[in-house]
Amino acid sequence: MIKKIVKESRPATLVVTIISTTLGITTAYRAGYLFKNVQFDLLKIFLITVAGILLQSGVNLINNFFDEEVDEEIKVRRNSYFLGYKRTEDEILIFKCGLIFMFITFLIGTYLSFYSGIQLFVIELIGLFSAYAYAGKPFSYKNYGLGAVMSFIMMGPLMVYSSYLVFSKVFSIMPVLYSFTFGLFIPAILLANEIRDYKKDKERGIKTLTVRIGYKHGVNIYYGLIIFAYINTIVLAMINLIPLWSLVVLTTIPLVKNITQNMKKNTRLLIPATAKLYLAFGIQLLIVLILTKI
Repeated sequence: MIKKIVKESRPATLVVTIISTTLGITTAYRAGYLFKNVQFDLLKIFLITVAGILLQSGVNLINNFFDEEVDEEIKVRRNSYFLGYKRTEDEILIFKCGLIFMFITFLIGTYLSFYSGIQLFVIELIGLFSAYAYAGKPFSYKNYGLGAVMSFIMMGPLMVYSSYLVFSKVFSIMPVLYSFTFGLFIPAILLANEIRDYKKDKERGIKTLTVRIGYKHGVNIYYGLIIFAYINTIVLAMINLIPLWSLVVLTTIPLVKNITQNMKKNTRLLIPATAKLYLAFGIQLLIVLILTKI
């Protein structure tokens, strides 16, 4: 069962959280807020990373619980009730694990808020609500075509800024601006998933953004997000908000070729191709931001 929980938490997607929290921490480092108390700051870094991983894992674990459109094999095995829903015992256990993960995230966030202020606590509550409401009823905003938008807000500006706030304790627009670089890859990955599942989702009546606006428009928005990730990085570098060396991310453009090929030939490979681009882009930018402070 542990293997199933690990699988359902989709560990490959957790790199999104790690990069976002690391960007927030890096922004605080560049602003001079880190390592005044080395041991405590290292503890904060550890807790931020763990909380981010648990939050995203929790979202992934509860994601399928409210899905009514499942295979017949699963429908037959749904003979247990939980929260008014008829589900399999495995689905219930996985859902409970997701809730536990989110509760631990709440405890970590509350602890960090004690040192960083009420603003962080409010952001934590917004983040937890948004995480549950992604798939959780009665909200389930992914079924209203808002999944890509909310994934960007949650895993982009909100997560980056909250990670920064743990150390700074004061508002700054910089972590938000930084999040508009590779943060745009986050909804792009989600759209890659929607593009891959377009026909199946349409048949099942799952109203993702791509189903609502049409396949062609979904593809256009997907490419637009990737293009603007590069444009935003170039603009921030040109106005000296990030180091000029950040333009090294342009070396990842050849990876876009794999994406265009997968879009035409095999959309099932679109998600790993997008994730690979996001990872290369994100790691390069983070290295530049860290090293140029030294």
